[in-house]
Amino acid sequence: MSTRRGLWSKAALVATCGILAVGAVGCSSDSDDSGGGADDGASTTQSDAGGDEGMSGASDSSDSGGASDSGGASDSGGASDSGGASDAGGDTSASADDYGPDTDLRTDAPPVQAEDAVETAQGEVGDGTLHAVELDYDESDSAWQWDVKILADTTDHKVVIDAVTGEVVADESETTDDQEKAIDLNDPMTYDDALKAATAERDGELRGWKLEYDDGMIQYQFDIADGADEQEVTVDAETGDVTVD
Repeated sequence: MSTRRGLWSKAALVATCGILAVGAVGCSSDSDDSGGGADDGASTTQSDAGGDEGMSGASDSSDSGGASDSGGASDSGGASDSGGASDAGGDTSASADDYGPDTDLRTDAPPVQAEDAVETAQGEVGDGTLHAVELDYDESDSAWQWDVKILADTTDHKVVIDAVTGEVVADESETTDDQEKAIDLNDPMTYDDALKAATAERDGELRGWKLEYDDGMIQYQFDIADGADEQEVTVDAETGDVTVD
């Protein structure tokens, strides 16, 4: 009995150890599998996420970069090219047809001013004595023109300038012994002051005017029309006296 009980106990002990060993192996395998699975899963997820992030980043970068290229305001917004105000202004600039012989210079004068015409004439002639400036409608050319007279030594020049385009139409000259006195558009009386004095005596539409040195006097002459009746009003630039002819 003692021997059989000992054998049984030994067998039972061996069996128990075997079960424990198998359980340990099983636990170890499960742990490794689950751990490996978790690691693999985490690794795979991280890799996928990283890959997606990289793709997304590249895509976003290329998209936003593309927006920068396509939306380059400097390219499409060559507003300076298409919207060149100077070009558009040239297309809509005045022409001679806009100013007929009945134009009232008080309200609708051609674009070239007296100062502009004088500067152009002086550039054409050079040094000399400016003694007359006149704005009048030329019937033969069907255009408003400036006549600027400059005496250079013994040669008297009359430079004709288109009052709409500013172009020199002609430079007529003659030899003379006349002595001319220089005129000034602002001294001793301005155009505005002279016109105010003239229209106080006779109101109407302005059909032309000039400032000149004549008969020892610097004077403004205005052609003022009241309907079909046109008269010349003279204003002495030095005294302010007004006469109606």
